[in-house]
Amino acid sequence: MRRHAVVLLCCCILLSGCAQERVVDQINILQYMGVDLEDEKFKLNASYPEYIKASGGQSLVTTESNVIYGVYTALTSKSSQPVEMGQMRTLVLNENFAGKYIAEIADIINRQFTKSTRASIVLTDQSTYTIIAEASKKPPFFLSELIDQNMDHGNTPNTNYHTFINQYYGEGQDIYLPVIRVNKGLFQMDGVSVFRGDDLKLRLNANEGLYLKLLKDKKLAGEYDFIAGTHSMYSFIILHGKSKINVKEDGRQAAISLALSIQLRETPKQMNIQSQGDLNEMKKQIEEKLSSEITTLLIRLKQNRVDPIGFGEKYRRQHQAFKEKEYYEKIYPHLLFEVKTDVHILHAGVGQ
Repeated sequence: MRRHAVVLLCCCILLSGCAQERVVDQINILQYMGVDLEDEKFKLNASYPEYIKASGGQSLVTTESNVIYGVYTALTSKSSQPVEMGQMRTLVLNENFAGKYIAEIADIINRQFTKSTRASIVLTDQSTYTIIAEASKKPPFFLSELIDQNMDHGNTPNTNYHTFINQYYGEGQDIYLPVIRVNKGLFQMDGVSVFRGDDLKLRLNANEGLYLKLLKDKKLAGEYDFIAGTHSMYSFIILHGKSKINVKEDGRQAAISLALSIQLRETPKQMNIQSQGDLNEMKKQIEEKLSSEITTLLIRLKQNRVDPIGFGEKYRRQHQAFKEKEYYEKIYPHLLFEVKTDVHILHAGVGQ
């Protein structure tokens, strides 16, 4: 027993000797990073917490370079301590930059050996300096927690480093990234941008972002408001659900089923939720609205030749001789959609 303990102790010593020591107050651990393209120069904005004397503050560093890889070297040259990127939580890209250099970003992330695969990537049509500077005024990790909250409980589809790399290098699917804005110190998730290959092709609004989330995410949650008929307002919370997509072998038709459990927040005044007949009518109107809007989105995506849902990937699984270019030129443009939504009303307001 004693011999085993000695062997174990020696192993621990050897392992600890091989590890590179990192003390949090002797390194700069990046939490946010943003990249802009201005006057053909790459500008990087980075934020990291200050651990010295438990200040709880955050530092903001801005660098620039004529080449995309040079911004990291410039960042190191401006830092008083070694820069650690392995725990970075959020990468913010200006849409102008992302529309031209998304391939380089994918290459950097793919080759970076110290990275958090759960780190999120978001786009903005503002300067990333605006986003990072405002986030640096908030508590540490405020921005990443805001994004995570909207992905977990709001209308923002879930994306991270892992899904981004999978979408970029995988066949039969396109990249989509959430969009964020800040106005007078208030952050807001503002829809989704969709790429076709390396090109930024389409911007989806907040509702369309929710439809995309309902078709792609495993954890379905969100909030939805719409008007049916004349001044008939519906508002409800999506508590959970699941979606299923089947693409026929010839690739000409996709059957989409969506099952959602919801909690009603507001219903038309003329409807009585105590009446089973009215409750059935509300269920029908919500189902028809979601099915119609999702179908409209899918047609829009098809017309713009973008496929963030991954219909091409589902077709590829059925055909070993899959050729991506041929699929999107000859098959995808003729794809028909059949969307069926089944809503289960679990709650109809407080005390009802």
